[in-house]
Amino acid sequence: NRTSPSLTLQDYVIDRPKATICDKYGQLVAYSDGCRILNRKHQIMLHGDTISTGTIYKIFCGVTSYPLTQPVLFLPKPGSDSLYYLFDVRDDDEDWSPVNLMYSVVNASGDGGDGEVVSKSNSILTDSLLSEYVSATRHGNGRDWWVVVPRRLDNSFHQSLLTPDGVEYKGIQDFNACGFEIDSMHCCSQSAFSTDGSKYFRNGPESLLVLDFDRCTGTLSNPMRLDWDSLPYGGGGVATSPNSRFLYLSSGGTVQQYDLWASDLAASMQEVAVYDGTLAPYPANFFQMMPGPDGKIYIITTYDNRVLHVIHSPDSLGVACNVEQHAISLPARTSYFIPNFANYRLAALDPPCDTTSHVGTAQPDEQPISLQIAPNPTSGFTEVYLSPHRGCSLAVYNVYGQVIKTQRIEPELSKIPLEMGQAAAGLYWVVLTDERGKIIGATKVLVSH
Repeated sequence: NRTSPSLTLQDYVIDRPKATICDKYGQLVAYSDGCRILNRKHQIMLHGDTISTGTIYKIFCGVTSYPLTQPVLFLPKPGSDSLYYLFDVRDDDEDWSPVNLMYSVVNASGDGGDGEVVSKSNSILTDSLLSEYVSATRHGNGRDWWVVVPRRLDNSFHQSLLTPDGVEYKGIQDFNACGFEIDSMHCCSQSAFSTDGSKYFRNGPESLLVLDFDRCTGTLSNPMRLDWDSLPYGGGGVATSPNSRFLYLSSGGTVQQYDLWASDLAASMQEVAVYDGTLAPYPANFFQMMPGPDGKIYIITTYDNRVLHVIHSPDSLGVACNVEQHAISLPARTSYFIPNFANYRLAALDPPCDTTSHVGTAQPDEQPISLQIAPNPTSGFTEVYLSPHRGCSLAVYNVYGQVIKTQRIEPELSKIPLEMGQAAAGLYWVVLTDERGKIIGATKVLVSH
């Protein structure tokens, strides 16, 4: 169970998909290439020799890694200091379908502290159009995890929830009726949540899809699409700054910054880096990105290179974000795909929540309300636009979780004024709740005097 028929421990190399997990002290627990799970000693973990088995596994895993872009992600099991879940996407045959979302469980205390795979290849769902982009963010309770995987050739999203009781499939949300053309999203880009978990990004070869995300209910809403035929971009990496204000996109030759607080996202674009032509030993351009625990964003290159680029000050506007090309020299070459992480340090919402409703299966009168604010940012007066509802309450929270304004909204109202002129400049949450106190809509408003 510790060896591979075509690879020895001495020449073992992770090629494409990458996921890794450390314990709360920062010590390595496990990592995976989609074919196997390895331990802190860089050995195949006990019972970790085969995951994602099938025809594709037999074709690729004997000589390289699983041939997908972002198909593996480790998450700690809520309430446990020793159990970790590896989520992975599996293709069953040479036609790349059907496709399964699966999970395996690692016990870090097993095998004398070297780790043991105690359960593997458990199926969560099967979908012949499932994409290879696995992303996750913490539930608003600060304990559980939402896992989102989009479909390809489609504008819909599968969602699962990891709790102390295990993995539960929660349903699918469909945005195909929103008037967007279908983006294949097959290869080779990235999906991600914002640092604060309030937005989800599905990046693809034709467009970027931006959606608001409710960490309490798992609801995606307010879809917005940026098409690359009108922007200097076309697939690559996506990440946000630690304060979740700035969105960064990479496109091979450039890195762009977008202001998520701006009223016009596309118009806010600034080019903050242009590839300088460095070879390391191949063209060291820009590809996938990943925020680090130090507040910086790391950018991997395409090709088999020995360098990483770094955005040193991603909370800063424009070129002040300081993109340093080939900032880090690596001891070995690495190719294409950066290790896939969630924001493990994301705390509970304030005010907290612990709702776990089944997304994608709500009845019409239970559907979350579409909530938009314009103008946003505002210097004082703005308006709140709502989809049809049965009546709700509105509350405005400051960054400390304090309520600064409340208002009852009658069922027939779809647009209401919101006066923020007395509020100090800064970011605020506008939250809608139903008669039971359940959150049914939330968004941000920026006050700038």
